[in-house]
Amino acid sequence: MVRDGMLSVPFEFASHIGHLHNLATTYSDRHPDLADLCLIRMSELYPHHTVITVDADFRVYRRNKREAIPLLTPPRLKK
Repeated sequence: MVRDGMLSVPFEFASHIGHLHNLATTYSDRHPDLADLCLIRMSELYPHHTVITVDADFRVYRRNKREAIPLLTPPRLKK
């Protein structure tokens, strides 16, 4: 979709490198990948949007240090 011009991603990785590094340090015990860090940062930049994920770590990640990130995830299975 990106290649066909149907979707554009306005996030400029290079302009947020310092913030991404701080997030990586904060969550180093969870070993976030670059995509996770970028989604956390984008959630800070676009606070009215919801992150769609199957990654359980997003229940732990916080934007702006304290705010839960609005998530759309599959329901948890009952044991």
